[in-house]
Amino acid sequence: MNFKNEEEIKQKMGIESWRNLSREKFLTFVSELPNMSKEVAIKVVEQFPDFKSLVLDSLDHVHEQATGAVAINWKSQKKVHKAFAEYRGILGRELDRDGLTSEDRFRILGMLREAIEKEALKDSEHKAFVYKVVTTVAGFALAGAAAAATILGGNVRMGGGDPKDT
Repeated sequence: MNFKNEEEIKQKMGIESWRNLSREKFLTFVSELPNMSKEVAIKVVEQFPDFKSLVLDSLDHVHEQATGAVAINWKSQKKVHKAFAEYRGILGRELDRDGLTSEDRFRILGMLREAIEKEALKDSEHKAFVYKVVTTVAGFALAGAAAAATILGGNVRMGGGDPKDT
C-alpha cells in the first residue's frame, strides 16, 4: 500500500497524533516507511518531538528483547546439556559392568552415539536460533536506518537543538 497522506498512515496505525507515538507504534511506522512518499514521510517525521531519541529507544528495546530471548534459550540449552551429560554418564557406567556380551556393549555404544548426535543437533538448533535473533535485530536496525536515510534524504534533523550540532 502506498500512503498518500499522513492521515492514512495514522489510520492504519490506529493513532490520533504523532506526538504521543509509542515505541511499538514507532516500530510499525519504521516498517511502513518504504510505503510512503518521501514528502509524506518528511511531513510525519517533522512532527516527532525527537526523532533521534525515538529511533535509539526503539533499537534499545529491540536489542533488550533479543538479548532476553537469547539468555532464556541459553538457560534451556544448559539444562539440555546437563541432562545429556548425565545420560552419557549412566551409559558409561553400564559399559563398565561385568558380564556384558559384545552385543550388549555394542547396543550401549549405539545409545551413546545417538545421545551425542542428539545433543549436537540441539546445539545446532541453539546456534541457528541465536543467528536468527541477531540477524533480525541487525536487519531491523539497518532497515530502519536505511529507510529513513533513503526516504528522508537527510532533510530532517535527527534530534532537537541547534542544527550546527547535528
